[in-house]
Amino acid sequence: MARLLRASVLTVVLAMMSGLLIANVEQPAIPLQSHLVEVNGHQLHLHQKGKNTEAPLLVLLSGPTDNWHSDSAWWIVAQDVLAENYQTVAIDRAGQAWSQRIDAPSYQQFAKDVEALLLGDFVVEDNRRLIFVAFASSNLTLNSLLTNTAVLARTEGVVLIDPDVLTQHSINHYTSETDRYKEGWQGLEDYIRSGKYDQRIEQKLVAEREHLNSIIPSEHVERMDWEYYDAVEMIRGAREYQVHKFLEASGYREDLLTAKQSPLPAELPLIILDTDFESAYLETLDDEAVKASIAKWRQEGIEWYFELAQKSQCGAYWPVATQEHLLMMTQPELIEQAIRKVQACSEGS
Repeated sequence: MARLLRASVLTVVLAMMSGLLIANVEQPAIPLQSHLVEVNGHQLHLHQKGKNTEAPLLVLLSGPTDNWHSDSAWWIVAQDVLAENYQTVAIDRAGQAWSQRIDAPSYQQFAKDVEALLLGDFVVEDNRRLIFVAFASSNLTLNSLLTNTAVLARTEGVVLIDPDVLTQHSINHYTSETDRYKEGWQGLEDYIRSGKYDQRIEQKLVAEREHLNSIIPSEHVERMDWEYYDAVEMIRGAREYQVHKFLEASGYREDLLTAKQSPLPAELPLIILDTDFESAYLETLDDEAVKASIAKWRQEGIEWYFELAQKSQCGAYWPVATQEHLLMMTQPELIEQAIRKVQACSEGS
């Protein structure tokens, strides 16, 4: 396959071809500027925007929100903004959006997949400089990916948005539910496949959409591609998607512990954007034990992020005065400022 990030004409052709591959009753057609690429025996969905090949390529990775939906739809507004000055590619993990489902999904498997994408000559030129922008738990993939010296050598830096905190209490806090998914997996899978979860997931999808409608700033309303979001929402609503989503979540502890063993290299320029989304939970909870756990997680996050930034040879911790987790939808300009800071660090090193 020819390199996907080189020509808009090729992009259109590949999108049309990929649409034929993915078309079925469960999933909508793949969008324009999207591709399916075969890696490690399965297909991954890539969504490309922007044409500036002189700047580093921005690799956009998504983690989950409250409902474990963890796909490129969360990047819609920010990717449109960033594409004005950069070439961007949002990559969906196996089972997310149009990426193919696999038997053992994990952030570690995704690290292997992204490595194959970046080191093969069929997606990105082998001399292309890279900046990773990772939301929420997708930092788990980066911790493993950047142990590869070839990928690290081409990486100018990293921007993390509310990354997972790799301290013991926070890991236990994250996995208090997901460990139960693993222990009771067969019952959970049967429950979803039976249709008993359908009404609940519909409620979650409606709430997600209403929330998005309420947070996108007026100056960015026209950047929101609701057709793309609608298509991804349709995928999120499928029972098979929900089964795969919980299957990946059931291995969350292993992903966290593996990432903890591979800290980000100190030589990497690093910006951490830290919202105060945790405090929004504290305002709605009555269970004092849960509130105490969240409060400790929140404080650990501040301290751990600051420590990560200090360890970086050119790092910065940027607290953001908002309870909104989805900065990609609300403050894309701030994300671009962080990217430019990373570039300045790299150029000055």
